[in-house]
Amino acid sequence: MFIKYISIIIYCYHLHNVFSQSVTTQLKDNQILTSTLPVNGYNYYYFSSSSSMNQMFTKRDQPEIYLSVATCSQPIPPVNYHETIPSLNIYISTSNALPGSNDDILANNSVNGLMNWTSDGQTSEIWIAVGSPNLTASWNGNWTYEIGVSTSQFMHLLFVNNEEIDNDIPYITLDDTDRNHALFLSSPFQGSAPNSTILMTHNLPKELSYSLCAARLHKSTHYNVNTTVTYRGPTHGPKQQFMISNLTSNTAYTAYMLQTRGALIGMTTPIYLKTKMEANCRIIYDLQFCDQVAYSVPVNPDALLTSSIQDLVNQYDQQALEKFKPFDIALSQFNCETTLYSLVRNCTDCYRDYKTWLCAVTIPRCTDSSMNAGLHQGTDNVAAAPALRDISVNASRNPWIDESIQPGEWTELLPCIDLCYHVVQSCPPFLNFYCPEPDLRSIQYGYWQNGTASVNGTVYHFNINNPTCNRVGISPGLLTISHTSTLYCSFILYIVPLFTLLLLL
Repeated sequence: MFIKYISIIIYCYHLHNVFSQSVTTQLKDNQILTSTLPVNGYNYYYFSSSSSMNQMFTKRDQPEIYLSVATCSQPIPPVNYHETIPSLNIYISTSNALPGSNDDILANNSVNGLMNWTSDGQTSEIWIAVGSPNLTASWNGNWTYEIGVSTSQFMHLLFVNNEEIDNDIPYITLDDTDRNHALFLSSPFQGSAPNSTILMTHNLPKELSYSLCAARLHKSTHYNVNTTVTYRGPTHGPKQQFMISNLTSNTAYTAYMLQTRGALIGMTTPIYLKTKMEANCRIIYDLQFCDQVAYSVPVNPDALLTSSIQDLVNQYDQQALEKFKPFDIALSQFNCETTLYSLVRNCTDCYRDYKTWLCAVTIPRCTDSSMNAGLHQGTDNVAAAPALRDISVNASRNPWIDESIQPGEWTELLPCIDLCYHVVQSCPPFLNFYCPEPDLRSIQYGYWQNGTASVNGTVYHFNINNPTCNRVGISPGLLTISHTSTLYCSFILYIVPLFTLLLLL
């Protein structure tokens, strides 16, 4: 009788395995599969870590299982649907059964199209169900997704963009855009330059913004990427800069840096940007003297038809260098080697900070005038806003721009007030460098702010990729003065440096 019961159990177990294998797909270690899921449907998968190992593990030393699911596309909602499209449901079972019981794990940590789950290291087998959320029949199309499993790492790599952390996680920041270009700067790298590029997407749903396969499906067409190495930026070490060309004016894009890690390609978190409308703003970078300048400057678009962008770069850089020479002569009169004028600053700091300030005021940052409609610093009840100044014809604060460049009307994103204060803090008192009093400060400088603002139903996000003032490569951590701050020194007066021949403030 006992043998009969054992035979029945073995037979039932065999039937169960036959049934499971007929409705599930077995996943292999370090593999990514692509699949389609209809509305209100389910797909089933199975993975065993022991099948990919050459040795047996006890329950305590099982390798961790890394599971990731990236949604590539989603069905089209009904016309009257205006909510966020729900994400796929991922159910995981660690028992010998298809998901569907009350003991299943619902991996509901899906964020913007990407779900990650890790085992506790005490199981060697998982059963997975990928399920569609409950939807009405009026939705059109299917979901498509990628599912990957590994015992060593997630198969869908997402690099969280955080430049404040000094580690091995890559990131990019947006320097600026013009009508047809966008310029990005990568995190520092060591050794040889990594295998990286920029992926530009258009009309990518935000629900899928962390999914590489979704981003590739929405890749923009016909743009070009020029990758070079630079040392500019607030952190030391070489970085990659990416000049994107052949973009469409006044168009919203979502950008990613893709970087190869072993056999996988990872993506940074998205950067949202919009190209400019104005034709008299153009990105310049790689200047020899003002080497931290990498943004749009006022230009005459007709002049660029007969001259190169490098001619424009040289013009701006050379005039800044000429205006720097009087300061260089004045500072050379001070014995920097033996005379101490500060316990925390020296002549090297003075030279650097004055150069940064001078480049900011002689090479102003150009932006769209449309941004000025109801959104500027000083607006009531706005958490963050750009410091903008509309410039009329022949009214640039640097007369050389009107004489030599002739941009016509344009809009300036004002320099950050911290650039001026840094010079006061770093330079010897005999140079007589001062910053403006409050009544003039607001029309000559801006303040660094983070936050959002809403104007006429449009939400603006301000951060390092969409600044509220021109920082000229300075780390945002050093830009601490806001328009609500009371930390203003009473000795700061509006007096231009005696050695500056041209009124630039």
